[in-house]
Amino acid sequence: MSSAHTLLPFGPLAPGALSGTVTRARQATGTHLHRIDGYSLVDGTVATGKAIRSSPFVVGDRRWELLYYPNGVNCSHRGFVSVDLALGCGERETATASYRVSILDYAGNPVHSRIVGPRTFERCGARWNGVEELVSTAELMKTAPFLVRDDCLCVRCDVAVLRMDTKPRNRWFMQLDRAISGFR
Repeated sequence: MSSAHTLLPFGPLAPGALSGTVTRARQATGTHLHRIDGYSLVDGTVATGKAIRSSPFVVGDRRWELLYYPNGVNCSHRGFVSVDLALGCGERETATASYRVSILDYAGNPVHSRIVGPRTFERCGARWNGVEELVSTAELMKTAPFLVRDDCLCVRCDVAVLRMDTKPRNRWFMQLDRAISGFR
């Protein structure tokens, strides 16, 4: 029987043969308030499928936009308020995030609220990540005396973005390699 050499490193490590990487998962959080002034003009006049976009905001080094559909995102959801969170245009990479969207009363307390995620977000609204039926427009009208003040409606969006930072840590692993080599 011939002695075949194996390439699997089951034996002792040669000095300098150990390398490593450290990946740190972190969560970046932020809140965006979107106030819609003149809400009585918006309610019932914005077509189904048309969104009121917030200005872009940054959470986790990413640009986001909140989309508020006062008459539903599509015909299947007409009669409901729909909302979506989208990566801002110009973002090239995907992002993983969770968010909570809330319609606030005039004291700033969430009345109609939903949590979404975690979800993978793609470039500039390439895929729906939203809440199709946050609240029915009939229910919103019933609660409007507590929500709309001075013809303004406030929508709050709390965003948590997963960040993965990966860095080579050769110095730490070299110290570990020396320690392991010292045990031989």
